[in-house]
Amino acid sequence: MTTIKNNLKHILLSILTFISVYKHIDIIVKIQPLVYILYILFIILLFLYYKKLYKNIKINKIYEIFTIILSFILVLGYSYEVTSTGKLLWGSVPNFLISLIKISGYYYFFKTFIYYFIKFMKKEYISNNKIIKKFSEHPYLYSFVFLSICYGIFIILYYPGIINYDNANQIKEMMGMHTRYLDAINPISDSTLTNFNPIIHTIMLGGLFKVGYIIGNVNFGMFLYTLIQMIIVISIYSYAIVYAVKQRISPIYSFIVLIILGLIPTFGYYSITAVKDTLYTAFLLLFSIKVYDFVKKDNTSKLDYLNIFLTSMLVCLFRNNGFYIVVITIPFLLISKKKLPILGTFFLVIISYMLFNNLLLPALGISGTSVREMLSIPFQQTARLVKLKGEEVSEEDRLVIDKILDYENLAKDYNEDLSDPVKNKYNKDAENKDLIEYFGVWFKGLIKHPIIYVDATINNITSYFYPYESSWKVYHKLNRKLPEAGFDYHYNNLSTGRKIMHSYEIFTEYSPVGLILNMGIITWFSILVFLMLCNKNRNYIFLIPNIISLLFCVLSPANTYYRYIYPSLVLVICMLPLIKKGIESNN
Repeated sequence: MTTIKNNLKHILLSILTFISVYKHIDIIVKIQPLVYILYILFIILLFLYYKKLYKNIKINKIYEIFTIILSFILVLGYSYEVTSTGKLLWGSVPNFLISLIKISGYYYFFKTFIYYFIKFMKKEYISNNKIIKKFSEHPYLYSFVFLSICYGIFIILYYPGIINYDNANQIKEMMGMHTRYLDAINPISDSTLTNFNPIIHTIMLGGLFKVGYIIGNVNFGMFLYTLIQMIIVISIYSYAIVYAVKQRISPIYSFIVLIILGLIPTFGYYSITAVKDTLYTAFLLLFSIKVYDFVKKDNTSKLDYLNIFLTSMLVCLFRNNGFYIVVITIPFLLISKKKLPILGTFFLVIISYMLFNNLLLPALGISGTSVREMLSIPFQQTARLVKLKGEEVSEEDRLVIDKILDYENLAKDYNEDLSDPVKNKYNKDAENKDLIEYFGVWFKGLIKHPIIYVDATINNITSYFYPYESSWKVYHKLNRKLPEAGFDYHYNNLSTGRKIMHSYEIFTEYSPVGLILNMGIITWFSILVFLMLCNKNRNYIFLIPNIISLLFCVLSPANTYYRYIYPSLVLVICMLPLIKKGIESNN
């Protein structure tokens, strides 16, 4: 009788989980009879899985709450994917009941996953494999050489390197050409340089490109930048691997990290792509490791404080919002160390960055950014309100909005996934009083139509939380902006090799291995391990930069924009051994 009860229980759990995820099978498989066969196989596999593994599994209450929230978000995400609203969750009683069934299915699945993930991370794996032994003896050499070979293939195939539209504009800035960034601001001088993209990165990229231009070969100048960037990235990745090995964590975990970084092509593509996120990500990883090292040390030296300061400045200078990551993270160090030196380091970072941004750059005639870059969320909310309830907006309020945005085209410009069409119409001549009046109108809209505001925000961030949404992950096509501007930037003639490499990238993305590249999974895994490491031992502090990076994805102007979440991907992969060590001590 007990066996029958247990089997019925496992069948019920299998059906609940199947109901939650079944719709996504036919996204991949297009042959209808095969879809139904896969449905049946999936239920059988779930039954066998639960029968073998689910034996009154118990997990910490905080993980229970996390699992419930995650299950709810996935069901909510499906509603927004299909209807752009939450009505499939709470629009009617039947919808609500179906949603509860789906939440239950997800709940049991994720509860089981968390239980066995903790068991896996707490288990110590010892290997007598000769390769692992050699690797553990010379981790930096092995890592640097292996990654150099892997990423070197990319630089050969995509010589002289990959750029996107921002990079093209950065290069044009350095070449003294007009860019769209100047149209968004009132320049403080005749200089074409701006700080829309971090000026240090612009000078590095554009300066080396200009060297190539002077000697008559812009491709060589671009290659110099790509090579320097790749070496920096490989050096920091190798350092992260070595640091984990030195922490007496089983080298198998570090070796797995090395294989992932080398053989999953997403990392290789970014190593030769000139987007600011590549170097910023490497420096953010370095900063996070220094934070971990700082917290773990019983006695800190002046060198430790210097390391925190230098890596903080690298994070600040290679991405404009990196400053906020640093000023939020460093105060947590006050919990464990002498307060005066930490406060001194904290204020030194702030003062140095402020002097650089507000004194040095203006003195050099380099213009700053526009306030519009921070207003994607309210602008999207206003645009959706005008699109759906424009007839309710008074003439007076229309005039107020029009001083900030192009009211006439606001509804037409509104894109649920991208705020650029709306925010790019921001009036650069608007004064502070105009913004204050705008936020008065914005607040009235919030009070009157809160659901519209919520829908606007959720639609603009779903991909960062909903694993079933996906988009492109890497840049690989030749950007035409530089050739159109008269520069002879071009790839080599290895087009067949590039097609093979891109096919390999697509294959890994849609294979089981590709799950670690999924935007939603990156987010939830990051949050999960942060919760797992939260305790009085301060194990969580080195993960704070990653959590803030995820927050920036929420505040970003674009949904499903992979380079925004790329820093979090690198952080959770490279710091997996350190995460393992923290989980061992916490659970």
